Amino acid sequence: MTRIGIQISSVREYLQTPEDVLASFRKVSRIGYRIIQVQWISPAVPAEFVRDALHETALTCVGTQDYYDVVTANLDGFIRMNDLWGSANVCVSGIPKRCRSYEGCLAFAEECNRLSQVLERQGKVLSFHPRAVDVLDFNGCNSLEVLLEHTRPELQFVLDVWQLVKAGLDPVVWIHKVTGRHDLIHFKDGIRTPDGNDALMPTGQGSIAWGPIFRACQEAGVKYGFAEQESWQKDPFECLRESYDFIVTHGIGR
Repeated sequence: MTRIGIQISSVREYLQTPEDVLASFRKVSRIGYRIIQVQWISPAVPAEFVRDALHETALTCVGTQDYYDVVTANLDGFIRMNDLWGSANVCVSGIPKRCRSYEGCLAFAEECNRLSQVLERQGKVLSFHPRAVDVLDFNGCNSLEVLLEHTRPELQFVLDVWQLVKAGLDPVVWIHKVTGRHDLIHFKDGIRTPDGNDALMPTGQGSIAWGPIFRACQEAGVKYGFAEQESWQKDPFECLRESYDFIVTHGIGR
């Protein structure tokens, strides 16, 4: 059964000091979240403090996320953080600019394969989080299809529902397409405003049809669905509460 979690980058501005991190962890724990993916906690906050804050607030970290070039530049640090926090999923996002051609995408797939093998020897799993801007068309196939075909099966994908929709892809199709290679998914919702901009919303309050997505996650064996919302029209923790309530009410387990 898919369990609900929180991508803590949703409240990035409240993760800048140890006191703020602990307060934010307490707030999301009180909402009911028990699973967390960590991104964008200020590097000024010691990893040992984060470990202790996770324990104090009964949150279980299952992985980290950051940009590909950031992770590869500090790989030992990310391995250490996951070791300290008891997590195993090292997620990278973004196809680097140097790889944004068909040949470049093939080269990126090989880079990811090598990184996946390095992490595997450390007891970790590499996953890739595609954004809408990473979905590139190559004469009838797209960059995600290239990566899916040319990466080792041990490499996972962390899909983001809103980013897939923005890219013109069907989330349900892609959830099934990467079956067996995605333990984690981001439940992000939003709307297109009258002026043509995007506005993120609590899960269930945007334009996404969530019923088929939740069913697909259960059918495909997705382990964790993370509420995520990096911009808000009101208190961000109230937004995260509304996301939690919607996801739990509509069939995703705590």
